[in-house]
Amino acid sequence: MRKVLWDFVVAFIDTLRRRLREGPARPSWTLGFEWVVRYLRRDWEQTKSWPPARLRAALDARPYPQSFVKKVATRDGDLGGVPARWFTPGRAAEGVMLFFHGGSYVYGSVRTTHAELCARLALESGLEVIGIDYRLAPEHPYPAQLDDARAAYAALVASGTSAERIVIAGDSAGGNLAIELSLSLRDSGAAQPRAAILISPWSDLAMNGASFIENDRFDFGTRDVLVEQAAMFAGGIPVSDPRLSPVHADLAGLAPTFVLVGECEIPRDDILALASRLEAAGVETRVHRAVDMPHNAPMFASYHPQGKLALEAMAAFAKTMLARTA
Repeated sequence: MRKVLWDFVVAFIDTLRRRLREGPARPSWTLGFEWVVRYLRRDWEQTKSWPPARLRAALDARPYPQSFVKKVATRDGDLGGVPARWFTPGRAAEGVMLFFHGGSYVYGSVRTTHAELCARLALESGLEVIGIDYRLAPEHPYPAQLDDARAAYAALVASGTSAERIVIAGDSAGGNLAIELSLSLRDSGAAQPRAAILISPWSDLAMNGASFIENDRFDFGTRDVLVEQAAMFAGGIPVSDPRLSPVHADLAGLAPTFVLVGECEIPRDDILALASRLEAAGVETRVHRAVDMPHNAPMFASYHPQGKLALEAMAAFAKTMLARTA
């Protein structure tokens, strides 16, 4: 806890000095928002050499916002043998959002780092959101995560929820998992979900897009660390393999897909390439560009209007898709 507080103080001083010298990093960035981004970047840099187990323990022990979590009913259990948490708004609509958290496949949890985002999605969409804690690398490299996602999805359908009433969603690595699940379901002849929502999806694990250089000063993650984490997840499979990097896959036949990209995030070009590939494959695709936003814009919904707008757009897409089958 002391480290978190100290890093916030140092990040504030650094942000203030930069703004006095150069002005806002981006036109719409307030002092408070820029401070948050700089804190996250400082934290990323300071923890990049930590072993995954240490990083997970530190992240899970932190005090995360709970204001929206307190507005929904939550319960823990398992779905198809995979640990899960249910986030249920007061009057849940018919339909379910199956959510996969981000964290480079190395860290993250719907109970800690992503609980508030899941709760906000439930409240904004009116859907019950079920987030799963799939197995993590490097202890469990690919395809453990996809196996867990498939097991959870199959259990949800077996419990009586029609695939037509399921929206799958995920942020970053979770967005990668969401589209890879869709591809796996298609290839096996299983029923596709009604729609997919990809939030800043990790589209190409080779990460050769020019935006990794262009946007480095605006985002909180860095390519060098992501390269190491991608290798942990890949487990010896080439990172350009379509099973890991959906931008290289045959994308035909997938359900309608919402793709969210931050204008200032480092994987921007890879995400836009995936969106273009989806459209070229004939997939109904909606692209939402979050102006002036770094990676994972909805995570910043309480700090920047573009983050809130992204969250609202995702929820509206889910409701629209489900309304077609009502």
